[in-house]
Amino acid sequence: MAFLADLKTEMKKVDWPAPARVWQITVVVFLIVALMTLFTFALDLILGALLFR
Repeated sequence: MAFLADLKTEMKKVDWPAPARVWQITVVVFLIVALMTLFTFALDLILGALLFR
């Protein structure tokens, strides 16, 4: 049971971000993933066209 007491104590020390900040970070992550997906798709099309004529 000491573990759970220690866990509760440590969790109180965590600096949790505000919900608005979590949403901002989430949107940024989704945008980066979308951009990287488009970049990879475009690169695949270009390299596919050049290498497999």
